[in-house]
Amino acid sequence: MTAVTAGDLRHPFERALARTGLVAGVSLRTRILVLLAGVNLACAGAAAVVTVLNAREATRTEISSSLDTASRLVRETVTRLERDVGRLRTIADLQTMLPAVRHAQIVVKDGEGRQIASRDLHALRDGSDGDDLPGWFSRLIEPAPSSVSIPVLIRGEAAGSAVVYGDASDEIAEVWDDLFSLAVLFVVLNGLALGVFAVLLGRVLAPLAKLADGMTDLRVGRLDRRLETPKSRELASIVERFNALGQTLAAERATNGRMSWRMVTLQDDERRQIAKELHDELGPCLFGLRSNLSSLERELAANAPQPSPAAMERLASMTDLAERLSDMNRRLLVRLRPMALGAAPLTDVVAGLIADFTRHHPERRFELVARRLARSYGEAVDLTVYRAVQEGVTNAIRHAACARVAVTIEQGKDFTGADVVLVRVVDDGGGVTEPAPAGFGLIGLGERLRALGGSFHLHNVSEGAALDVVVPLTHSSARRLAAAPQ
Repeated sequence: MTAVTAGDLRHPFERALARTGLVAGVSLRTRILVLLAGVNLACAGAAAVVTVLNAREATRTEISSSLDTASRLVRETVTRLERDVGRLRTIADLQTMLPAVRHAQIVVKDGEGRQIASRDLHALRDGSDGDDLPGWFSRLIEPAPSSVSIPVLIRGEAAGSAVVYGDASDEIAEVWDDLFSLAVLFVVLNGLALGVFAVLLGRVLAPLAKLADGMTDLRVGRLDRRLETPKSRELASIVERFNALGQTLAAERATNGRMSWRMVTLQDDERRQIAKELHDELGPCLFGLRSNLSSLERELAANAPQPSPAAMERLASMTDLAERLSDMNRRLLVRLRPMALGAAPLTDVVAGLIADFTRHHPERRFELVARRLARSYGEAVDLTVYRAVQEGVTNAIRHAACARVAVTIEQGKDFTGADVVLVRVVDDGGGVTEPAPAGFGLIGLGERLRALGGSFHLHNVSEGAALDVVVPLTHSSARRLAAAPQ
């Protein structure tokens, strides 16, 4: 059969720990960082809105002031040129004589309204203009169009006009540059701040991760887990309650363990007493009854007259009942407590059980492998191991269409490093439905194992079905023996 190691027989606490996975969803730290980033973005958006509104008002005021200034300068220039007769010969000559005013564009038009020349600020912007600005931003900041028209007279006759328009392109470019710089600065500083905050927040929330690990330990039965009290008052309160809960659960489990152990001990004592009475009282009575019936049958056969067939039939029936009662008594003795238990090594007692199964079910092959077992682990542990093998093999015979049943028993360690006896019963049948339903036999075995702090697990394997049993040696009175492997 395939060798079975202690690592193959996992304690249910270990299986529960394996099933404890990560909880789906976003971590608390990520949620806090996202909320903080959202608040920062909302504040930045509000600041941007205020900045844009202020920029619009400042731009409108600036353009209005520049338009007024440019209008006065153009009007004074036109008036001076009109008085200086001969200097302004055509309307086109006005182009080079008009002043350049910031935030203003001056357009010279003829008498029919056609543009002759213009003087604007594009040349005064150090080679930069507003052509690279987003259109939506320009429309957001730019004030309503405004202009002032100044008529131009040459020799007393209307020759055209000089029209002054407000030009906010350079002002919009300045606002755009300022907002862009602030945005870059916000992104850099906010990224650095969020990074530093994430590190600090991770240190602050580290006790929560330890608390989650502690809750997992409580879930899988590690009630001795204690957490260090954090500096945060709120988290310290939670951790203190967690530690108190662990202490309470550990105390309750210890109390339940003592009570369960006491119940198992009393039950074993009662069964041992009943088995002793059946063996010492009922056994001899049944043996005497069978002997007397045999003697009576011989007496009737030896003395005349010949007994009637009805009398002989009743005698044979009474003899058969006596034999059946004797067989029933032997089976009850085995079910209550094997007589060899405690007197012979545990390996021999289990081997006798397997031999009994082989004798009653010759059509199946039974195998037993026992490794590193002491002679005895005490009444409770030995009987639990015996019952585990008995129940596992009985279930395989009753419910699995199997040709082979393999039993492995060994002393090993569980996932906590504690000494345990590991039992595995494997059959080559069709397997079980998982989760496997527990019958009365498994329910009784489970109650006995829980009293000892052990467990069982019925599941499918590649060969068929397997019953894994973990029997702790915590209550074993024979741990001091530390007998050599048999």
